[in-house]
Amino acid sequence: MLIERVPVPDPGEYGRSRNRFRMIAWCLPPGNAARRAREVFRDRLTKLPLADDVLDELEIVVSELVTNAVRYAPGPYELRLLHDHGLPVRAEVVDAGAGTTLIEHLLHRPLPVPERVDDLELGGRGLRIVAELTHGRCGTQWTRLCGTGQLGTVVWFDLPTWQHQP
Repeated sequence: MLIERVPVPDPGEYGRSRNRFRMIAWCLPPGNAARRAREVFRDRLTKLPLADDVLDELEIVVSELVTNAVRYAPGPYELRLLHDHGLPVRAEVVDAGAGTTLIEHLLHRPLPVPERVDDLELGGRGLRIVAELTHGRCGTQWTRLCGTGQLGTVVWFDLPTWQHQP
């Protein structure tokens, strides 16, 4: 299910619209949420001037965030792309959970160097990978799901703006 929210344009000088902000949200089925999110994400972003390696890394980020949402939080789940003047500037993964404080901690804690191979089995590395691949341009906050209006958690990351320069 695709949900688009487009705010009413604010007529600026000479009748031009100053407000071109737009959000597109996709409801993700729990059984194949990560795969669906990767497909939608790649389809939307291949139209942008992003290097293939950057697109691959961002796809890993989306997959990790959706997998975490399905594993640790109740549904429904959404993938959102927020646009400004036609370019996506932020991606969000939304669930009906209440984990903003824990997620924020995991996103911004130092990544420990394991002393033994068994230490690699400990959880929490995925969000650190997200923080590394997005160069820290990520976070979490409370939100409402577009499809249901439920209160939930959004984990967001900003797309690299230097890639959008003409």
